[in-house]
Amino acid sequence: MGAPVNANIAVVTGASRGIGAAIAEVLAENGFRVALVARDVAALSKLETKLGDRARSFVCDVADEAAVNATLDRIETSLGTPGVIVNNAGVGGPFHRVDEVDTAEWDALFGVNVDGVRHFCRWALPRMKASGYGRIVNISSIQGLFGGARSSTYAATKHAIIGFSKTIAAEWGAYGITCNAVCPGYIDTEMLANADPESRKELLRRIPAGRFGSAEEVARLVAFIVGPFGGYINGSSLVMDGGLSAHLANDVPTF
Repeated sequence: MGAPVNANIAVVTGASRGIGAAIAEVLAENGFRVALVARDVAALSKLETKLGDRARSFVCDVADEAAVNATLDRIETSLGTPGVIVNNAGVGGPFHRVDEVDTAEWDALFGVNVDGVRHFCRWALPRMKASGYGRIVNISSIQGLFGGARSSTYAATKHAIIGFSKTIAAEWGAYGITCNAVCPGYIDTEMLANADPESRKELLRRIPAGRFGSAEEVARLVAFIVGPFGGYINGSSLVMDGGLSAHLANDVPTF
């Protein structure tokens, strides 16, 4: 099974931009050596250069189980056996009605958003069990708790991530392993920045905090979960949405 896991080595998928890049930066800042995993070679290289010897990049399609296993084997050989896995890689859409979603779209989204999470966990869990330690964080969404019109496939994948995370927590918690899902709301990343101005204004109007979240805020929550004071957080779905899901009406009351 290889060497014991190293609690200070973290794998972050989808690390080339947005929330994933922020998680990698914050973990590196907190003393972790970070394996950056994504498909965008140029973006990975840029982040690796920025983080220096605290990070190393690995190009991988998370939907491909053989590629994931080979990548994790390379990480284990070059950095050590990771004690932390952050499954952040994900894609959105297709944004249309349930009856308009074809099988190829469904399979593609589940391949990245759900199968990708499974591949990394399946490789890591036996190694974590052998060492009596492991921290897994799977990035879901508030749509994993609720849903949304024209987001059926995305919502289904994010629901699946939460159920899978809770099951890992139940099965593997006795071996010093925790598994949690983080459920961000609207985070000010590239995808949201490209939304039309009216849609952004409407979203802001519905968020009690009156602003979008930042990728760094999500990253610092992840860092706490995998840090020295997060060991009793297990099987949770941690929401970070500025109060949006606490107030489902269209208007935020003012006084």
